[in-house]
Amino acid sequence: MPITCEKIHAMAKSPLEPIRLQLIYHGKGPVFWTGGATDFGVQDKDEGLFLGEAAPDGGRIFDLALEVKPEGAGAPVFVGPFSHGPASKRFLYLSWRNLTGEYAQRLILPLGAIAWSDIRASRAADRPLVGELIDSNPRATSTGANIGGKRPITWRLPGAG
Repeated sequence: MPITCEKIHAMAKSPLEPIRLQLIYHGKGPVFWTGGATDFGVQDKDEGLFLGEAAPDGGRIFDLALEVKPEGAGAPVFVGPFSHGPASKRFLYLSWRNLTGEYAQRLILPLGAIAWSDIRASRAADRPLVGELIDSNPRATSTGANIGGKRPITWRLPGAG
C-alpha cells in the first residue's frame, strides 16, 4: 500500500515522546587537551556543551532529556538537541574543546541498542536509562592526535532484571 500525503502529514503530526537518559563518565579525558571544566560535556546540535554535574566518586553525571518518535514508527528514533547522526544510527557526542575552540576529542556514544522495551520500562519506573562510560586509558596517535571515535555503551535501567 503506498504512503499517501495524508499518512505522511499524520505521521509528522504524531507527538514525540520524552525519554530520560543519564550518562555517567569515569575517565581521564584526552591525552592532549588545553581546556578546562567548562570545555567538556555532552555536545548539542548548536555545538554547545552541557556540562553535567560532578559525581561524588570523581566522575561526571549528565542527565539528559531527549524525545523519541512514537513506537508505531518502527525502531526508536531519538530526536532533540543532543541526538546526532542519521535516524537509524543516532548517537550522543561526549566532547572536549581546547581553549582555542577546536575539539580536542569527541566520543560517539551510540543510542541504537536502546529498545522499545527499555523505553517502556524507564517510563513505568519513572527513572532514566543509565549508560556508564569508563575511559581510563585515553590514547593518542604517534603524531599527537587524540583517538576519539565510537565507544560501546550499554543503556540499562538500574535495578531491573
